[in-house]
Amino acid sequence: MALAMAGKLSSSSIALALLLPLFCGILLAPSCVATPDTAPATLLQVKSGFDDPDGVLSGWSPEADVCSWHGVTCLTGDGIVIGLNLSGYGLSGTISPAIAGLVSVESIDLSSNSLAGEIPSELGTLQRLRTLLLHSNLLTGAIPPELGGLKNLKVLRIGNNRLHGEIPPELGNCSELETIGLAYCQLSGAIPRQIGNLKQLQQLTLDNNTLTGGLPEQLAGCANLRALSVVDNKMEGIIPSSIGSLSSLQSLNLANNRFSGEIPPEIGNLSSLAYLNLLGNRLTGAIPEELNQLSQLQVLDLSKNNISGEISVISASQLKNLKYLVLSENLLEGTIPEGLCNGNSSLENLFLAGNNLGGGIDALLSCTSLLSIDVSNNSLTGEIPPAIDRLSELVNLALHNNSFTGVLPSQIGNLSNLEVLSLYHNGLTGGIPPEIGRLRRLKLLFLYENEMTGVIPDEITNCTSLEEVDFFGNHFHGQIPARIGNLKNLAVLQLRQNDLSGPIPASLGECRKLQALALADNRLSGELPESLGRLAELSVVTLYNNSLEGPLPTSLFELKNLTVINVSHNRFTGGVVPLLGSSSLTVLTLTNNCFSGIIPLAVARSTDMVRLQLAGNRLTGAIPPELGDLTGLKILDVSNNNFSGDIPPELSNCSRLTHLNLEGNSLTGAIPSWLGRLRSLGELDVSSNAFTGGIPVELGDCSGLLKLSLSDNHLSGSIPPEIGRLTSLNVLNLQKNGLTGVIPPELRRCNKLYELRLSENSLEGPIPSELGQLPELQVILDLSLNKLSGEIPASLGNLVKLERLNLSSNRLHGQIPSSLLQLTSLHLLNLSDNLLSGAIPGALSSFPATSFAGNDELCGAPLPPSSSCGAPRRLPGAEVSIIVASIAFISASVCVALLYIMLRMWSNWRAVSVSSSDGEESTASTAAHGKAAKWGASDGKYWKVGSVASPPAKEKYSSASSVPGELHGKPAEAAGAVNSKS
Repeated sequence: MALAMAGKLSSSSIALALLLPLFCGILLAPSCVATPDTAPATLLQVKSGFDDPDGVLSGWSPEADVCSWHGVTCLTGDGIVIGLNLSGYGLSGTISPAIAGLVSVESIDLSSNSLAGEIPSELGTLQRLRTLLLHSNLLTGAIPPELGGLKNLKVLRIGNNRLHGEIPPELGNCSELETIGLAYCQLSGAIPRQIGNLKQLQQLTLDNNTLTGGLPEQLAGCANLRALSVVDNKMEGIIPSSIGSLSSLQSLNLANNRFSGEIPPEIGNLSSLAYLNLLGNRLTGAIPEELNQLSQLQVLDLSKNNISGEISVISASQLKNLKYLVLSENLLEGTIPEGLCNGNSSLENLFLAGNNLGGGIDALLSCTSLLSIDVSNNSLTGEIPPAIDRLSELVNLALHNNSFTGVLPSQIGNLSNLEVLSLYHNGLTGGIPPEIGRLRRLKLLFLYENEMTGVIPDEITNCTSLEEVDFFGNHFHGQIPARIGNLKNLAVLQLRQNDLSGPIPASLGECRKLQALALADNRLSGELPESLGRLAELSVVTLYNNSLEGPLPTSLFELKNLTVINVSHNRFTGGVVPLLGSSSLTVLTLTNNCFSGIIPLAVARSTDMVRLQLAGNRLTGAIPPELGDLTGLKILDVSNNNFSGDIPPELSNCSRLTHLNLEGNSLTGAIPSWLGRLRSLGELDVSSNAFTGGIPVELGDCSGLLKLSLSDNHLSGSIPPEIGRLTSLNVLNLQKNGLTGVIPPELRRCNKLYELRLSENSLEGPIPSELGQLPELQVILDLSLNKLSGEIPASLGNLVKLERLNLSSNRLHGQIPSSLLQLTSLHLLNLSDNLLSGAIPGALSSFPATSFAGNDELCGAPLPPSSSCGAPRRLPGAEVSIIVASIAFISASVCVALLYIMLRMWSNWRAVSVSSSDGEESTASTAAHGKAAKWGASDGKYWKVGSVASPPAKEKYSSASSVPGELHGKPAEAAGAVNSKS
């Protein structure tokens, strides 16, 4: 439309409008003016670059007088355009270079729009321009150096844009400049020294850029400078002493830079200075006394530096106009000076927080005009003086993080204007004075982390302006005031970690603005009141570690803004549905209650959930696959319930899980391999279930895993060597399964292990010597109740931090290595029920005999003398059996040979002998048989030797013997011995 209107103008007018700024620029003719004929065409070209969604420029029409156009100002009676003000009209688009055709314009204001693109360099030709306001847009690019040609320019404000590059030194040629505003851009480089040429400059604002370098000495040439602000840059170096020559300076703000060195005393010469802000730099040294000469000073802020020395150098009496004294977060020491406010002080705000001040605060009682006191985070001592009510105008009192003692004086109730009372983290004792109920304007009451006692007075409910109450970590007892509902403005109620008892008052439901309710760690009892369902703004509820009971009120389902719920360690019963009315939950912790039923699917509506902890309840059913929708979940703990079924594969979507605890349920199926894709996992505990199958090798991909517990299941197969890739692992517990094969030596790479339990499996082969390369192993090494063989590796002596070692009930043989003497931290040892032999190393004799029982070839203390190393060696049962069989065979062979010889002799005797009668033969035969019978049976010589019987079985464990698999401590610790599950 703008172009269509432009088409109605004569071509000569357009040509003239375009050529006029060029001629004026070439000839530098100050008499060039935009005639009434050329201005409309120029303005319509400017309009063509704008997007005007609100149609504010719709009245710009060739048919109308240009001086009547919206935002256009003309020279009275001449129709010459001298001003263009389109500020805040919602314009976007770009600034057309055609704007340079307004050669008579003195003021251009396009600020507070959404204009983009670069600043046209053609603006530098507008010789009559006195004011250029382009701030608060989306302009990009560099500041055109051509702006340095604007000899009559007084006000240049082009900040709050997206400009970059350096400040052009050509601006130093704008000799009439009074205001430069370049704040909130992305300008870099140093402040040009040419700025010092601007003798008329009154205001220089360069805040929120990335300027570097120091303050140029040449700024001293700006004799009329009243305000200098370079806040939030990266400027550095010292503050030049020449700054003291700017006698007109009223405001100096160098905050949040990197200035160093001492504060120049020459600042004391700035007799007109009312505002001095040097906060957030790296200034050192003491506060110069010369600052007391600044009689007009109202604000002095030296906070967040490294200033040292004492405060006594400052006199609020000399600085009679000083209202704000801010010296927080420095290295000041000493005490608060007595003479700080002598005389006619106007001091209203005193901030000394975060220093090294000592002593008390009695000196402040003379500063009767004070409205705010913050002396927190110091080392102040003593009591809060009862005369504190002399500061009758006080609105804010912050004494927290000091070492104040004594009681809170009742006179605190006389400070009728008090809005903030912050006394936390001190050593205050005694109770809350009932007089506190007179503080009707009090908004914040922070008494937490003291040693206060007594009951919470009912009078506190008269402080109806209260918004936040925090009594955490005291010793308050009794009940929560029944009239707590009077506090209609209460947003935060923090009473955690006290000794409060009784029920939660029903009137709490009247605190409709309540957002955070923290009553944990008390002795509260009873059921939750139904009225809590009226707290529509409630976001955080922590009630854990109390004795609350009963089913949850159904009204809680109406709390749609809940984000954090922790009611663990109570006695709640019934279902959890009332807690699931909000779909914004991030934390739901219900651990150790008596909740029953299934996990409701409504849990999955809170897709921002990061912690879901339901452990220690009576929940049943399957783990809902819908939990896989909680893709941001970090902690899932449903341990010690009655869940059944498989681990749902949908949980693989929870890729941010750091803790997954399914222990103590009745889950079945295989441990899924997709767990290896949970690369953020730090804890995986699926112990005490009924899982079958093998250990997935993919678990070796969980490189951040700190705890892996698969114990007490029905797992089979071998331990994957890939477990050795878990180099961050602290705890590995695979006990009570059916694992077979050898212990993989790759476990040596888990060199941060401090607990290793592999007991009660069917592992075989030797103990890998590589286990001695686990230097952090401390809690326990338990390999008991397996089928391990071979000798105890000497390398186990390298585990110098180890406290418990259990190798019992295996098939280990050989001697106990003397290297175990190096285990000076060991207090529980069990080597029982193996095939160990030889002498027990001397230093191990302090352990009880049960630590070595069931090793028949071991000898020495603490075993009884019958097992001494000098006793005949008792053969193992297998060797005895072989020997018995050998002797029996040899004996039988000898008997057969003798019988054969005797028969031959008898036969020969028959052949040559003459028998006189049958009776003799009979007698001889009888005699021979009797002799053989005597040898073979009566004497028993051969049978005795050939039937060496095993001796009667020795009692394996005496009445004091322990069950196989126990660890045995030293005598003083034997009573505390723990079994392989310890």
